[in-house]
Amino acid sequence: MRRFFTKPVMHCCALILLISSSAAIAQEQPKVSGYSLRAESLLALVQWRIAGRDGHLRCEVLQEASNLHARVLTIYRENGNSLAKIFSFETPDSILSAYPLGDYNGRLFTIWVGGSAYHFRVFAFVGGQVKQVLDEGSKLAPEFMYDEQGRESVLISESVLENGHWTAANGTTTVYKWDGQGYERIGTVPWAKRLQCLSKQSCASLK
Repeated sequence: MRRFFTKPVMHCCALILLISSSAAIAQEQPKVSGYSLRAESLLALVQWRIAGRDGHLRCEVLQEASNLHARVLTIYRENGNSLAKIFSFETPDSILSAYPLGDYNGRLFTIWVGGSAYHFRVFAFVGGQVKQVLDEGSKLAPEFMYDEQGRESVLISESVLENGHWTAANGTTTVYKWDGQGYERIGTVPWAKRLQCLSKQSCASLK
């Protein structure tokens, strides 16, 4: 009789331990609004700090197992142990890099790769919500300049094909300057003169 009951009793104990462990794990899960654990691959994770009551934002780039041709950038507002979804953006491009342009209240700069070019998409927290404020592409990496107030300009250059090679030397650069609400296009100038393009007036004189 003892041998007959030994194996079922061991299974019963294991089942009790499994149920207890599952309950403990469930109790440790944070309370999340608009956030679900699904069959996804996490491709990028960035903390984006916003001054004031909005606090910290959590930015994730995920790829769903059910759709390998789509990547989704989702932004959540962190509040203690909870997350609230506030923005989502989907693209077929692959994520290359994502980072905020500053410790607080900077824009979130993302670089994607699709086809034969880079795609630069910038997001800003304006008026209490996240907005996409720039969407441009190029074969060259972007550059940044900052004025005396700490506001950035994004320099996006176009290369030209010469003797079978792509080169920026004889190409052009378009400059976008942050104005507090969005990026203003202040001009397109020869690549060699791009660092002199600081305003619409200065850009106009660099043709």
